[in-house]
Amino acid sequence: MLEAPAPGRRVAAIAALAFVIAAAPSRGQEMKSASAALAERDRADAIQRVLAHPEITAGGHRLVALRSTGSATVDASGAARTILTVVLFDHTALEARRVEIDAETNRVLRNERLPGRPQSSRAEVAEAITIIRRDAALARRLDDGAVLDGGFIVDDPAGSRRRMLQFKMMTADRRSLIQTVTVDLTRGQLAARAGASQGNARP
Repeated sequence: MLEAPAPGRRVAAIAALAFVIAAAPSRGQEMKSASAALAERDRADAIQRVLAHPEITAGGHRLVALRSTGSATVDASGAARTILTVVLFDHTALEARRVEIDAETNRVLRNERLPGRPQSSRAEVAEAITIIRRDAALARRLDDGAVLDGGFIVDDPAGSRRRMLQFKMMTADRRSLIQTVTVDLTRGQLAARAGASQGNARP
């Protein structure tokens, strides 16, 4: 398990987001906030904090982070805070969640289930392609020049809530579909394939 950074340590995201607040509001004003994408280093820090937080990992579930953002806020008292938000998928409970923590205190502010299916992350797409390449026939087609397009989240063909990514395997000129491939990221295996691969389509 990753070790969460010390609660008292400020992450670099605080400085990176400082520009979004021009001036602290006076007492009595409503809280103001602005969100911004995190730099890669700060993104990794935010994800580490969430995936290592004892309140989030208490159930021992398999959690995969999808994306993270930072939000600099100033409340009515004039106190500044940076809120780190991570969207993750719980492969054990088969649900997406949004987790918010205070960057200064490391306190969990929100841990809620998200409706729908958050779109895939770059890491998920890379993982799915690795799974596709484990299949000898599909790997051979890719090596012969076929290309993969897509990588979008779809429903499980079998009806479960597992995390599924779908790709279109195309000819090298992207003019013809070879086949459609669906990858089950929860089980780490191919879920379905369909299309011209049963015929004589060439990469």
